[in-house]
Amino acid sequence: MKRKLKSSRGLSLVETLCAVLILILLGLMVNTGLNMALNSYREITAQAEAELLLSTLADALADDLRYARDVKVETVDGKEVVSYNSDSYNGENGHASFRVDEKTGQLLANDLRVLPEGVYGNGAYRVSDFKLTYADGVFQLVLEIQQAEGDISAGTELSVQCLNP
Repeated sequence: MKRKLKSSRGLSLVETLCAVLILILLGLMVNTGLNMALNSYREITAQAEAELLLSTLADALADDLRYARDVKVETVDGKEVVSYNSDSYNGENGHASFRVDEKTGQLLANDLRVLPEGVYGNGAYRVSDFKLTYADGVFQLVLEIQQAEGDISAGTELSVQCLNP
């Protein structure tokens, strides 16, 4: 009888449990690797979207500032406000001035959006810093975009020569 049991083929309980344990560990490693790859993908995508929004906004502003006419620099509530005659954003007084909407974080020119709402990722990104100064026919623009919930940001500083000083 002993001889019959020793010669039987198959796996013992210990061998089966070891195989299951190894498969579980491999599954956990694959799951962790996929989660890390997915998080990296989301961060890279968010950074790319923030930089694309920054580039689009900077290009739109630079195009408009390049052809600005009748530039005025005024101090309102202790802040320097630059306004000018614009082909795109003229307000009631014939001048355009910019501000960041505190609620949505979008850049506004005379209460009109500079870019459509969807460009901001439907609220996922906002303008966190905007400063426009003017001196000697040159606009200095500081612009920073930040993810509304997260630490992704992109910023730029640029100078735009006004062709109609």
